Amino acid sequence: MSEYNCSLIDIAPAIADLIGVPLPGADGVVRPVLSDLMRRCSRGGGGAKGVLIIVDSLGYLTYQRFKLSMPSLSVNGTVFRCEAVADHTTPAIASILSGCYPGTHGVLATADVLTSSIKSVLERAEECGVKSAVVIETDGAAAMKTKIELSRGVPDSRDIIAYDAAIRGHAIDLLEHKPVLMVLHFRAIDRYAHEGRSFKDLAFAAGSIDRHIAEICECLPDDTCVVVCGDHPIHGKRTEDDCGVALIILRAGDVG
Repeated sequence: MSEYNCSLIDIAPAIADLIGVPLPGADGVVRPVLSDLMRRCSRGGGGAKGVLIIVDSLGYLTYQRFKLSMPSLSVNGTVFRCEAVADHTTPAIASILSGCYPGTHGVLATADVLTSSIKSVLERAEECGVKSAVVIETDGAAAMKTKIELSRGVPDSRDIIAYDAAIRGHAIDLLEHKPVLMVLHFRAIDRYAHEGRSFKDLAFAAGSIDRHIAEICECLPDDTCVVVCGDHPIHGKRTEDDCGVALIILRAGDVG
């Protein structure tokens, strides 16, 4: 992992450390380069809060190409090149949330969430009395509803920009319940890449996601740690070295 700062499986252990919940059985580890920064973003005090935003297909080089369209992240965040662990969304997100490799968690399709013995950081938080929330596509939200109380879903849509806007809206609504940890998933970059859209269109998708993140940050306490990461590198044409994903850590109060 010498060319990377960390792996996707290290994100959940760092978040668990931040909010003070155990994450037994994780393949990933608490890396000080991540955990120390997360604590600084939350001012290192008690009652630390975190928001994890997964951006589908936000590869490291993809982020570098479109970071001018994502000023909320590029101006205010610290970026890491993070090792990907899967090429597809469902196993990658399961790895991000559990800290385990796909071979460990076994979640290759949404239905596997119901049968996997591996618990996500959201579930571990809930078991410890730490309120958590998730906003994702409807089928995934239904599966997570069996694990945590605050689970909201958005139906898949041909209009992926409207879909992401609905994700943002539900996330802001759920903040009224004061979750300590919230996870959400934006998909516009991935959809546009699959459709073979132009660079300009992809930049628009990236910019729309950045604006959603900025609006969410406006609704968060200033000392909230916001973690943004890709799930896998962008599909389609890419160079051999475009194998990592972007991981950006920032403080909510610094956005604006």
